[in-house]
Parts: sequence; structure tokens; C-alpha cells
Amino acid sequence: MKEKIPFYNEKEFHDMVKKTKKGTFSGWYIIDKDNKSVEFSGSFNRQFKLNKPVIPVNTEYVTRKEFNEYKVSNDQRLTKIETTLAAQGEQINKLTQTVEKQGEQINQLVQVVLLHGEQINKLTQTVEKQGEQIKELQVEQKAQVEQIKAQGKQIKAQGKTLKSILQALGGINKRLDKIDPPK
Repeated sequence: MKEKIPFYNEKEFHDMVKKTKKGTFSGWYIIDKDNKSVEFSGSFNRQFKLNKPVIPVNTEYVTRKEFNEYKVSNDQRLTKIETTLAAQGEQINKLTQTVEKQGEQINQLVQVVLLHGEQINKLTQTVEKQGEQIKELQVEQKAQVEQIKAQGKQIKAQGKTLKSILQALGGINKRLDKIDPPK
């Protein structure tokens, strides 16, 4: 099947002129997909006709020399890939060893943190016990302060009674002195 493709813009036209080196072309070209050939249709000047572009023919065969060159270059490429893979394998081994060491260190740190956590729990328990003891002591102190206040009130009351007794005794003494004067 042949397909007509026009030159859509100047760029295509100039690209065609560059390929042919000289000449002018206006029109369209045909690409035959079956035999991979290109046909031109349009108005050509003389130089363009003389310098028609050579369309390379795709062949399915290669020479032995080309095949050997390809084989050698492919072998070299594979060798490079193998050496880089080997080097990367060594690097991966080193990295896995360092990761394992870091994992062990992390496990040790986790154990240390757990021990510290247990110690902190014990310390908080002792602090809580001491807080409870302090609260109990404060309660006892408050009770003792209240007892002391009550005893102070009793002492004040006893002092008042003693004062009143002393006053009464003083009054009795005065009376006795009046009755029986001292000699």
C-alpha cells in the first residue's frame, strides 16, 4: 500500500534539500511500506534530479566480520557488566555486614534502654512511696499540731483557773489578815 505524504512545512522541505545537497522540490512523496521504497512526485529542477537521495536498503543479512565485531563488543560489554556486578556484590556484602553490626548495636542499646526503663520504674516507685510517707508524716504533724493547740488551750484554761484560784486565795489571805493580823 502506498501512502501520499505532502510536505507540511518548510522544515520538511529544507530537510529534504539538505539530504539531497542541491536542488528544489515541490510536491509530495510516496512511501511504499511493503518494499520500503520512497517515490517522489512533483516538479524538480535539473540538479535535484541528478542528486536524488540514496535510500538505504534494509538487508537482513550481516557479514561474518560484522557479526564477529558485534560479538566481541557484546562480550566486552558483558565483561564490564560482570565486573561491575562483582564489585557491587562485594559492596553489598560489606553493607550487609555493617547493617548486621548496626543491628546488634541497636539490640544492645534496646536492652540498655529497657534496663534504664526498669530502673526508672523502680525509682518512681520509691519516690511514690517516699511521697506517701511524707504525706503520712504531714498528716501526723497536723494531728500533733492540733494536739499541741488543744493542749495549749487546756493549759490556757488551767492558767485562767489557776489565776482565778490565786485571786480567790489572795482574797482569802486578805480576809485572814484582817481577822488575824500578823504578829
